[in-house]
Amino acid sequence: MGGVHTNPGKKLTITAVAFQFFINGLVLAAWATSIPHVKNAYSFNDAELGVVLLIMAAGALLFMSLAGYFSHVFGSRRMSIQSALLFPSALVLIFAAPNCMTFLCSIVLFGAANGAMDVLMNHQAKALEENGFPRIMAFLHGCSSTGILAGIMTFGVIGDGHYVARSVTLLTGILIVARWLFPHLLDDVRSGEQRLAIGELRNCKLLMFGILSFLTMVTDGAIAEWSKLYLIRVEQVTDQVGSLGYVAFTLLMIAGRISGDRVKDAIGCRALIAISGSLASAGMTTALFMPSFAGKLAGFALLGLGMANLVPIIFSEAASMNTVSKTVGLTFVSVCGYSGFLVGPPIIGRIAEAVGLGRALLFIIAVGVIVACASVFFDRHRSGQPEP
Repeated sequence: MGGVHTNPGKKLTITAVAFQFFINGLVLAAWATSIPHVKNAYSFNDAELGVVLLIMAAGALLFMSLAGYFSHVFGSRRMSIQSALLFPSALVLIFAAPNCMTFLCSIVLFGAANGAMDVLMNHQAKALEENGFPRIMAFLHGCSSTGILAGIMTFGVIGDGHYVARSVTLLTGILIVARWLFPHLLDDVRSGEQRLAIGELRNCKLLMFGILSFLTMVTDGAIAEWSKLYLIRVEQVTDQVGSLGYVAFTLLMIAGRISGDRVKDAIGCRALIAISGSLASAGMTTALFMPSFAGKLAGFALLGLGMANLVPIIFSEAASMNTVSKTVGLTFVSVCGYSGFLVGPPIIGRIAEAVGLGRALLFIIAVGVIVACASVFFDRHRSGQPEP
């Protein structure tokens, strides 16, 4: 499928789905970089801020589960548009909230929109592949990573304050582009003929995909939270310089995802998973044990390249299983992955309290090894060469 040529209408459809992924990364990064502002605005201590984040996570996980059902009934096109517009709208409400109670309600709404959007935009991505479009799952997740960088720049690096004005400007821009692109999304309503069967969750291969999604997103969350602190502690650099580790990780992740679909078509899922796991382990090993700062940055970059295609492949494979419906597959791995992203930093933090941060990050090396070993459960076939 990788060589399929697209007409202008199909290109607009691909662009519309890519814009959804971009929105997701952009808004999520805008929130993440604004957490210190929110903490100061409401005088939250660390424990109270933790409760706020747990409330947001609870809303996300709940609506991740419900999103699959609503996508089945109403179609992922309609529901994904609503969640994609609700997500940045909730960000405006967070910054404009006049009191703590309104803020907490906005946080629940923000988490719910994020969780629903995460599932639904992946439904749209899989629908693209099922309707004769090129295999572009990795590219789309690369658009999300690009959105993260854009969010960091617009809310974390450029300027300070004026959070309501900036979030309103962000929402306005999204609405303008969405009005042009979102009518081109695929309309994949399926009249509800499939039912969500809890028994499908007992499928061993689906459980394996869920575990891999969890471990992969644990790593993403851990690097987002701890890479900067690790470099500051070990290299004794400034905050800005310490951020370069995560920047290197993200840039190579974007590069890996943009090229990931072509690589997967050339060598197959199994080989790409094995190589990706090996690169992730090698990258984290380099980041931990290279004596120079440049060597550590190279290690984080290599880790980002190794992690780049794991989530797109896991999501795509889970949605393509013959023994499990697409709704159950995507929803399950999404919930597992998002849970991993949430608990990853606390897990690393707890381990670091006992053995030190450097030793705690050895966990990521183990994740890479596990992923590489699990590659035997993925299809060997390349594009146009189905598995016998």
